[in-house]
Amino acid sequence: MQQKDLVVTRTLVESVKRTSRDYVQVSQALDFEESLRSLGALTRPTSLSGTIRKTGIALAIAPEPFTTVLGIGMIAGSYLMKSREPASLGDLAGETRTLLGELSSLSLADLSISL
Repeated sequence: MQQKDLVVTRTLVESVKRTSRDYVQVSQALDFEESLRSLGALTRPTSLSGTIRKTGIALAIAPEPFTTVLGIGMIAGSYLMKSREPASLGDLAGETRTLLGELSSLSLADLSISL
């Protein structure tokens, strides 16, 4: 029995060594800056309404009367666009949680059709 346990332990140690070597190789091959930028874009997607709002404020502050009207229109439009912002991971997780809660509350009796 002891010999068998020793073989299993050695196999596990070799497996951990190979896995850790693989992790080191992968981490060295990744471009940290690019990965960080991509992860940031995934967790906090850029907001088009925020960009339009900032542009609208800049135009509203400009001294020409024509740009003020455009700026105010852009500011109002940015607030209307806010509901169409891209979904973040948190939004997707919340929606999934809501849908799973609704599905778990259903029973077969709710699905029966009376003729």
